Amino acid sequence: MKFTKLIEDIRTIRDFKKEEVPEYIIDEIIMEAGEALLAGIRNDIDIRFIKAGEKFYNDLSGKAGYYGKMIEAPHYFLISSKKFEGYIENSAYVMEKIRLKAWNVGLGTCWLTIENEIELLETLQIHKDFTPVALIAIGYQYKGLFKTDTSPKSGRLGIEELVFNKQWGKICTTEMLETRGISNIIYYARLAPSWGNQQPWRFILDDNKIILTIVDKDKSQHLDAGIVMLYFEKVAHEEGINGKWMLDVSDINKYIMPEEYKAIGYFEI
Repeated sequence: MKFTKLIEDIRTIRDFKKEEVPEYIIDEIIMEAGEALLAGIRNDIDIRFIKAGEKFYNDLSGKAGYYGKMIEAPHYFLISSKKFEGYIENSAYVMEKIRLKAWNVGLGTCWLTIENEIELLETLQIHKDFTPVALIAIGYQYKGLFKTDTSPKSGRLGIEELVFNKQWGKICTTEMLETRGISNIIYYARLAPSWGNQQPWRFILDDNKIILTIVDKDKSQHLDAGIVMLYFEKVAHEEGINGKWMLDVSDINKYIMPEEYKAIGYFEI
């Protein structure tokens, strides 16, 4: 399935069947997710499949969840990472690949917030060199009466609200983006999920580069950055632009961004 089709289709699922997912499907998901990283090397991250979902749910209730409520699922995925430049974004990038692959093979997922990292380390016996970063519930969707899922497209900002032209606050029109051949990329990148659907990222188009910036309040915005970087990159590849994100922001001061924003990296177009 094309990546753009996956982006349009994927939903957040919060109600799961108790049915276990076959091991070969989980292996397929892990294999694809670990093929490419945003930053670091494969040994820098630990992709942990948690098979015993009921026990994990009971152990972590009140310590992880969705808006403070733990989601009950047959299984979970946790990504822990060594700390390096961009480790949070990298973990989110890989985890969103897991979510998209899972959806493509008929599974639902839901992003969960980690409230107590130490508890997770102890519960899963994770090496002390690693930090729990990204957590999701995963399983087959339960479609009972009154059960609903969440559309990723509702209430999204338009592409002209997300991109500035060469300097902060200067509007980049749809026509300009179309001329540069990236309007479609921005359109799909804007569908990337973010905590509370806040879309904390903005782009700056400057000649052959597009710079990603985020509201820099806490860890959740950096997770959101990793997700939108995956969406942007994969759609760009489908559009024939074979670049990758570079986590180099040494020349960012010239854009005079608001104090609450931070530059994450750039993508050559």
